Amino acid sequence: MITNCYKFFFCVLVFLFALQSEVFSQKTVIKRYMIVRSAPKYTIQVNFDYNQSVLELSGAYNDDYQSESVYDGQSFGADKGFGGTVMSKIGLNSKGSIRFTQSLTYNRILSYTFGDKTTVADNGKANYNCYSGGLGLEYNFTPAHRFKMYLGGEINASMINGYTKIWFDNGGEPSTNEEFNIKNTFRIGYAFQFGSEILTSDRFGLNLAARLFNANGLMKKSEGTNTDTEFKLRDKANPNLRFAGNNDKNFSFWSIMAGVNFYFGIIEKRYKLN
Repeated sequence: MITNCYKFFFCVLVFLFALQSEVFSQKTVIKRYMIVRSAPKYTIQVNFDYNQSVLELSGAYNDDYQSESVYDGQSFGADKGFGGTVMSKIGLNSKGSIRFTQSLTYNRILSYTFGDKTTVADNGKANYNCYSGGLGLEYNFTPAHRFKMYLGGEINASMINGYTKIWFDNGGEPSTNEEFNIKNTFRIGYAFQFGSEILTSDRFGLNLAARLFNANGLMKKSEGTNTDTEFKLRDKANPNLRFAGNNDKNFSFWSIMAGVNFYFGIIEKRYKLN
């Protein structure tokens, strides 16, 4: 009887030992890693631009077009607009903090972005198209982070054309309108921008930026006669020429840029912590 009890007790111990070994053998070990991503070697950025004219490009007062200031050459008569930018960025150093940028931009700047204004006597307006290509440099403050902040500048070449309608108050006589076309005009300018990027994956991200664009920093001219109804952009001072005025004019505007980024060449490394 006692022998059988010893055998039973021994069997129970063996069973408990086996069960304990099985439990410990199935215990999950959590492995921890640190993931480090490199800066992208190449980035393509596609943006929608919302524009606000400044300096002499802005010719509106309380959102009203001023025919007299445009005709006298004080301003270009624009207000707000929209457009789009495609930009590529190439990393120039190992950290990816310095990037060489190339951009293609189209911007349309208008007196009235969402239709004509019919509540004022002056029914004139001005619409401009600006096609630009630029080359520049950009400094990325946080190149290997998911949230990137950058500051950059570029030199650009632009082709500007447009249309303007002038309202004439004839002093008691019925008012009249006259239309003028701005022919393709080549100018050299510059732009500065600052913004941020947010990576949602190693391939894709979002962008938000602001850019100050001056399309005619160089090569200002005012040519033609006062009888012309078609002429190139008159941005150089010429007091004797209509639309030229007494001072040089800047074709300048702010752009709020929002869009998406496509990333190439991001290398991901994992470091085991335990």
